[in-house]
Amino acid sequence: MSKITFRADDDLVERLETLDTSKSEVMREALRAYLDGLDDVERGQRDRTPDVQSVDDALAARVDDLIAERLDEALARHSRRTNDVSVTVTVDGVASDTVATDTVTESRDGVRKTSADGPEPDSEDEQTQSCGQCGESIDGDHIYCPNCGEKTARRSFCECGDEIRSDWAFCPTCGRRTPAADVLDRS
Repeated sequence: MSKITFRADDDLVERLETLDTSKSEVMREALRAYLDGLDDVERGQRDRTPDVQSVDDALAARVDDLIAERLDEALARHSRRTNDVSVTVTVDGVASDTVATDTVTESRDGVRKTSADGPEPDSEDEQTQSCGQCGESIDGDHIYCPNCGEKTARRSFCECGDEIRSDWAFCPTCGRRTPAADVLDRS
C-alpha cells in the first residue's frame, strides 16, 4: 500500500476523530466513494451522449418535416393561381405586317389551353401596340415606351438626324454610311 498525505480543516479533523474507525480507514472509504462517483458520472455522460445525438436527430427530422410541409403549402397556393404567360418575340431586321399573340393558360384542374390571336381589324388596334420589353400598351404616335423607355418603332436615324430606311447604304442628306452598308459589304 502507498501512503497519501493531505491537509484538512480543523472542523474536518474533529469530525473524523469522533468516528469509531481509524482515520486511514475513513479516508480510504471516502476516496473509494468519491472515485466510484466519478466513474458513475463518466458512465452517465457516455450513456447520455447517444441520447443527445438521438435528440439532435429527432429535432433535425422535425425541422425537415416542418420545412417540407410549409413548402408543400406554398407550392399548392402558387399552383392554384392561373398562370397567364405572354411571350413577345422581336426579330431585328425583319418587317412584319402581322402580329400574333400566343396565350398559354393553365386552369385549376391542370389543363393547359393555348390560343393564338392574330390582329383584328379594329381602329383601336391600328393605333396601339405593346412594348417589346415590358408589354405596356403604347399609342401609335409614341417612339419610346412611356413605361420603360424602350424604342418602339424600329426606325433608323442618321447621325445628322434625318430618318433613313434600313436598306439604304448611305444617308441621302449628308452621305454618311449606314449600318446597313456594313451588312451589305460582308455578304
